[in-house]
Amino acid sequence: MASFFSKIKTWFYSLFSGPKPVLETPKVVEPTPQVEISRTPGINCPECKTRLVVSIQHLIQYQPVVCYNCGLELMIDQDKSQAAIESLRKLQSGLDQASKVRQESGI
Repeated sequence: MASFFSKIKTWFYSLFSGPKPVLETPKVVEPTPQVEISRTPGINCPECKTRLVVSIQHLIQYQPVVCYNCGLELMIDQDKSQAAIESLRKLQSGLDQASKVRQESGI
């Protein structure tokens, strides 16, 4: 119903060549995800919140991550994570190549 009235209002204003009203569209504000930035790679244990160190090697080799505090074992869902794991493999390959170049050049 509001859309109908706004169309009539726009049509009415267009008859008098005055400034046309700007129809406001409702703005949808999406929440900003919380991102934790840390020097130590890893995640917090979902059970006890202990910081678990997880390396790229753990992930690309599908190794389970075991919490040393409560014993919870976290496994990677290989089907859902396949694209992410491939990206990590490419990243690790690039890091290995950069390290090799650095060693060969003596930097």
